[in-house]
Amino acid sequence: MDIKIRHANKDDYEEVIKLFGDFVEDPDRYCHHDNDSYLKSIDDPNFYIDLATSGGVIIGFITYSTRSVVRYPNPILEVEEFYVKPDQRRGGVERKLFQNAKDFAKENNFQYVFLASSKDRPIAHKFYKSFDFDEYAYHFRRKP
Repeated sequence: MDIKIRHANKDDYEEVIKLFGDFVEDPDRYCHHDNDSYLKSIDDPNFYIDLATSGGVIIGFITYSTRSVVRYPNPILEVEEFYVKPDQRRGGVERKLFQNAKDFAKENNFQYVFLASSKDRPIAHKFYKSFDFDEYAYHFRRKP
């Protein structure tokens, strides 16, 4: 399988947003084009959407943002979302996408790469640990 990694663009919207529906396990969630921030994200200089393609078909994505935080001298990169179509997993797609983000962080002298993962995804946790991530904190959330 010939896997290519590239940045997303506005023309990728329909195909990528369908994958986001699969990612959140709600295929209809994004069928109305006012329920996402894809187009704003594409134009944000601190937000990245990288796509994995095979034969020109988008088979996965990783999104990440970059920002400065007071506690570190260099900016951080935070992986926001990460998804590969189930029938494309275990073929190196996940590793290529993740390695691409990790390389970007290293090339740009980021302090850390952070990510949060649902506690119900032990297979994903094992994958992250294979990239030398360690569990170090809890994440909490609430609506304003």
